[in-house]
Amino acid sequence: MTAARTGGDRAGHAAGDAVGDAVDDGEFLEIQRFLHREAALLDRRAYAEWFGLLTDDVRYVVAAQVSRPAEDGAMDNAIVDEDAASLKLRVDQIADPKLTRAENPPSLARRFVSNLRAGYAAPPDAFVAETNLLVYRSRATLPDGGLYAGERRDVLRRVGGGLRIAQRRIRLDQTTLHGGSLSILL
Repeated sequence: MTAARTGGDRAGHAAGDAVGDAVDDGEFLEIQRFLHREAALLDRRAYAEWFGLLTDDVRYVVAAQVSRPAEDGAMDNAIVDEDAASLKLRVDQIADPKLTRAENPPSLARRFVSNLRAGYAAPPDAFVAETNLLVYRSRATLPDGGLYAGERRDVLRRVGGGLRIAQRRIRLDQTTLHGGSLSILL
């Protein structure tokens, strides 16, 4: 695991700021419906269908914040940093109860995606979608359940007439993972 300084992305945009001009109402609604459908697929553990919503060059990153003095600046610790090949292995593993102990029996999870901000990105037909994310997870080993809360920044690309996730970066609002591991997709 490596720690990385945050506060903006590679293009120099401040974390939480949409890139480019805000999308029009029709595109906003399309993006919102896409993100809600995508969350529902994960809630139902429809992993093969969910994986079909990703581009071939997808990058999927989940980071937790490092607790440190304010004067030292914000820093994240990447807990998941995957490309399409490694993400496919992960999806195949959690989808098959014979391949995983961490998700057998599977967690029950519910994703709440809110506060969408959407803007245009480069190249044409690409969008940035920034949302707040809350995931409730329940399993036998977590009788009180567990919450993951944070901000999510997706780069969506239009492929074959539909939207696909090209990049996802989740920055959790916690410094410690409850339940010991992150065996579900956020």
